[in-house]
Amino acid sequence: MNKAIIPIIVIGAVLIGVVIGMTFNTAKIQTQEYSQTATKLDKLVVAVVPQGDVKKFEAQENMLEDYFTEKIGIPIEIFYPIDDTTTLLSLKGGTTHIAFMSSRPALLANEQNDGNVLTFMADLRPFKTESGNEILETSYMSQYWTLNERDDINSLEDMRDKSAAFSGPLSTGGYLFPIAELVHQDLLPSGDDPKKFFSEILFSGGYHQSLVALLNGQVDVAAGDDWAVFTFLTPEEQSRIKVIKNFGPVPTHSAVYKADLVDPETITKFEKAMIDLKKEQPELLDKALFGSTQYVPVNHFEHLQTLIDALDLTKIPHI
Repeated sequence: MNKAIIPIIVIGAVLIGVVIGMTFNTAKIQTQEYSQTATKLDKLVVAVVPQGDVKKFEAQENMLEDYFTEKIGIPIEIFYPIDDTTTLLSLKGGTTHIAFMSSRPALLANEQNDGNVLTFMADLRPFKTESGNEILETSYMSQYWTLNERDDINSLEDMRDKSAAFSGPLSTGGYLFPIAELVHQDLLPSGDDPKKFFSEILFSGGYHQSLVALLNGQVDVAAGDDWAVFTFLTPEEQSRIKVIKNFGPVPTHSAVYKADLVDPETITKFEKAMIDLKKEQPELLDKALFGSTQYVPVNHFEHLQTLIDALDLTKIPHI
């Protein structure tokens, strides 16, 4: 059985300063290696793939643009695309240079662009170890949820023949890892269509939408990141949600860049601007980047390894 998706994390405190320093150097080497053909751009276009109601975040769009423009020294255009597919097309077409997206689309972008799209930063999230300690990590746990009132659903087996809401077929924590957990627990054979386990599957478009579908009685269960309940729901709505199971670790959301278009100096400036954002304008992480804690530099394949393992386990087509 693939151990990469078993929820076991090395226990210990994370020394954030050391991690940032080490990964920053790694990211710069990676940037230089893959950006030999890149030239300086007159404008940098940055996509932020929505994980909830976009209108809530668009109000801070201009503030984020102004911040990056000042830090990097060229005009920055921020936009919120409709979905992952739209973003992947814009990356392939070269109209988007940097994108904030979940990890599975980030891996797919790399494959669709002959290795020229690379994850270079990842979101730090609070992560609970088996001992109960909370640390900041570039991974998190995914969850299955139901309503507290559903006494008939208390385990993964209880979800069989029930309706389920997932973010979308490319979602990492909102589809791939939840399905991988069913395979890991021998409830769904590897390579089988998840519709053979569930009575109906709804692709909602995001974690928030999946939770709303659950609260409104449209589905019996839903799945998504462990932070979604506290990010998108009111305290009253949170009290109605029951966690069926936690599983992971799931790679956190990624920042990717077009290595054949964006020069190393610009990426280095962008990395520093993202690190400084935590100190200088932390409210933009929450209000414009979907509740992020902090972004730190990472190596593309190291960050996405558990995702690659989950794809191998489930044999879900990587489109």
